[in-house]
Amino acid sequence: MLGKLALRNTKRNLKDYLIYLITITISFSLILAFNLIVSSEEVVKLSSGMDSFKNVLTFVNIVIVFVVCFLINYTTRFMFEKRSKELGTYMLLGIKKKEIARLLVLENILLGFLAFVLSFPLGFLFSQFVSLVIVKMLGIPEVIFISLNLISIGLLAIYFLVIYVLVLLNLLRRIRNMTVHDFLYFDKQNEKKMFRNDKKRNVIFMVSAILGIFSLLLWNSRCSFENFSDESTMTYLMICVIMLIISIYGISATCADMLLSILLKSKKMKYQKDNLFVTRTFASKARTMNFTFGTLSMLILLSMLCLNFSSINKGVYKSSIEQTAPYDVHVFDPKQPFDDFNKYVAVIDEDYTINKTFEYNVYKDSNHQLQSLYGDEQFYKFDPVMKLSDYNTLLKLRGMDTIELKENEYFLLTDSQSLYIVEDNNDIKNLKISNKDLHLKGIDTKSFWLSMTSRGRFIAVIPDEYVEGLEILEEHLIVDTKEETTAKLEEKIDTELKHLLVVEDEDGTTHNEYYRVSVRGTVIEEQNTMTAIMASICLYIAFVLISAVGTILAIQSLSDSTKYKYRYQTLRRLGVNDKSLFKTIRKQLLILFGVPVVYSILASFCMLASLNNVYKVLLANEFIYLFYFIGGLAIFFFVYGIYWIATYIGFKRNINEES
Repeated sequence: MLGKLALRNTKRNLKDYLIYLITITISFSLILAFNLIVSSEEVVKLSSGMDSFKNVLTFVNIVIVFVVCFLINYTTRFMFEKRSKELGTYMLLGIKKKEIARLLVLENILLGFLAFVLSFPLGFLFSQFVSLVIVKMLGIPEVIFISLNLISIGLLAIYFLVIYVLVLLNLLRRIRNMTVHDFLYFDKQNEKKMFRNDKKRNVIFMVSAILGIFSLLLWNSRCSFENFSDESTMTYLMICVIMLIISIYGISATCADMLLSILLKSKKMKYQKDNLFVTRTFASKARTMNFTFGTLSMLILLSMLCLNFSSINKGVYKSSIEQTAPYDVHVFDPKQPFDDFNKYVAVIDEDYTINKTFEYNVYKDSNHQLQSLYGDEQFYKFDPVMKLSDYNTLLKLRGMDTIELKENEYFLLTDSQSLYIVEDNNDIKNLKISNKDLHLKGIDTKSFWLSMTSRGRFIAVIPDEYVEGLEILEEHLIVDTKEETTAKLEEKIDTELKHLLVVEDEDGTTHNEYYRVSVRGTVIEEQNTMTAIMASICLYIAFVLISAVGTILAIQSLSDSTKYKYRYQTLRRLGVNDKSLFKTIRKQLLILFGVPVVYSILASFCMLASLNNVYKVLLANEFIYLFYFIGGLAIFFFVYGIYWIATYIGFKRNINEES
């Protein structure tokens, strides 16, 4: 009997909670899709870095499970509220509370099971799309087909059980503590003003605003290369995040109520067009959703940060490759003499057409003026030095303009992360190198790469004749190939020339110094993999969070459309036509959907602008973050707008049905 009743109720209420069902289905589909991806042998074989995808995804899935659990629990509460009078009537008719609890459990299980079943075909389609994105990011021409497997289905079933067990236990707890009166008047219980004292509300708002501004200013002050290497920076950033969370909840809890009070006190604004109706209607929500607005704002902030981070990660892709591996093959040895270059060339020549090979030396200057700037004097006891002719040859190989030096000049090379140390630093204007007094001509980061030398982050380029008498620090080999190199070449070199890369200590311990060989193809594959992983994960989180926010607001609105239908019926009786009525509804929904967005977007922009202080040296343009921010904003409002439109359509339908 209860089974038939639960099935009937589920069918009857399905249209009211269609958005909820869609969101849960999409959430389960995304979880299934990504599990299918990481469990696919074809995808894992694409790159060695895909192994880390599994570890990251495990953590992300745990976060998503909590988000979905919160979403279902929140939605269940509103389903319960909508039907509280019906359930109270059942109790008046003699149905026991235990039976009502069983009925609600069955209904929720039916809805969840429906979403679970629908997630299979949708998750399968999502997995094909995500695999296509990953393949394109990895630069692989082949198309990979992802098949369903029992492991992924089993994991989804576990997540489903965990979520619904937690939600249903909470539902049973709520029912157990309720009386018949609570059932009949449940929809009225939360309709009370949170702040009866305006002064208390204003104080909380001002404190929250000051705390938010201070947290963003502190965040901005720590987001720089100069401070980022400081161990205390992470502590400061965590403090900023905590203060920002408190600020968001404080402002969200007070802002709407404060603005409503100001608006209602202004007779000019109050009685203009439909402002009175809109403000009164929104007031009943704003004063009972204070904490909810804070939670929604947090979810929106996280989704915006995920969208922006995925874009920035893609933006630094090219510069990272150029810094790490600008040449097809690079080999170096920290000990001289180095007589084995020909062996490396022979191995490369077996599979690739060699255009050019070039050998150069890095020398050491004992004056130790540059490296001391970096602060690690125990390791960097000398300055690396290069000949001008060698440096110009490297520039030509990269298609860059060469430089000229006078007899009393030197040129400084460093990575972009260390630029702040030497930029506008008077201590390096004039240096003694190779016992010659030299003046700084310029500083360059574009021609520096991380493997240029293993002995520091600064290299001085000096006239050729000044290196005479200097000890060779490292010998380097550059190989330029006609074809694009792949990761397989590095594996082949490591296998066939392992005896050249293995070093034995005095105690007999051996070390494989794999870092002495750099193949551009390997670096590209690693960067592609990391970019694909980060972009996929961030978009995954962002879409789930945006869907959660949209669903919560949609259910709130659709619930109100039924609960307060008499208000709209009254307007129609007063002669308000449908065009004006629907305009009023649109205005209400815009306010409701807009309140959690404003502060979140402002905070995300400030945080992104601050992070740009760290990333700008790796980006093509220091203002490119604005493009990424606008792009992330466009994606957010596209998904968010779909929920707003769907809510508006559902709202109109409910009003028309009840009229």
